[in-house]
Amino acid sequence: MTHRAAEEAEWSLAGESGVGLLRARYVRQSFPRHTHDHFVVCLDERGAHASWYRGANVVIPERAITVVPPGAVHSGQMVPGQPWHYRAMYPSVDLITALATELGLPAGGTPSFRDLSVHDPELADLFLHAHVRAERSDDELERESLVLSVLLAVIQRHATEARRLQLDGDRTPGVARAVDLMQSCYARRLTLADLAQAAGTGRYAIIRAFQRQIGMSPYAYLTQVRVERARALLVGGISVAAAARRVGFSDQSHLTRKFKRFVGITPAAFARGARTPRSPA
Repeated sequence: MTHRAAEEAEWSLAGESGVGLLRARYVRQSFPRHTHDHFVVCLDERGAHASWYRGANVVIPERAITVVPPGAVHSGQMVPGQPWHYRAMYPSVDLITALATELGLPAGGTPSFRDLSVHDPELADLFLHAHVRAERSDDELERESLVLSVLLAVIQRHATEARRLQLDGDRTPGVARAVDLMQSCYARRLTLADLAQAAGTGRYAIIRAFQRQIGMSPYAYLTQVRVERARALLVGGISVAAAARRVGFSDQSHLTRKFKRFVGITPAAFARGARTPRSPA
């Protein structure tokens, strides 16, 4: 499938999962009937588009979640007069099958979806947030965690075979080992595979286990560990740029954004306050 008629189109990959990400704005693009050997999970951020699918012409409305299964013949065209702002994820069949197994579907079974598109505002918000962040982030753990969280939610909420998980307080003992890894190796570029190996669980199960037991994603937990380590370094007189490098942030601005979010003040302002002697009362 080509994008030669697109006014804007950008492609990237989301970490070790190999999920492709596409962001595009189309005003003339028209895709003929075609198939994929992978899933397509997509959303029209603004505007709508038309499609031929299973023998009928349909219009996919703005912010509807669309899942095109592998092998399904479909097309894609603009709705006249509406620029088509489009975001898509392209997970492999093997990945979707593995995620479904993690969620409790029969092992080895590939989930199916009754409808081409669904109205699910909560999932649409999750999809957009994850896609935008994954596109902008240079952290592999963050990109992969965001994308896999969306795909897990799509399967759990809308796959025909999905059954509700009984999250009745089950604990994953290995989560503590993954936490220990983050606490001791926070400066490394850790991946979900690293955390799963430490926990002795699946790469996708670790995301749900963290949300259930820790109350935050693996990436968010690692970020706050790095922020805390940076704060200690700043108190010790290390520069903001050096602290960023030592704790694993990509650069000083990356540390500044995360520090402000978790601490409520920029690291530079924090460092100034930490180094300024207080006058006696």
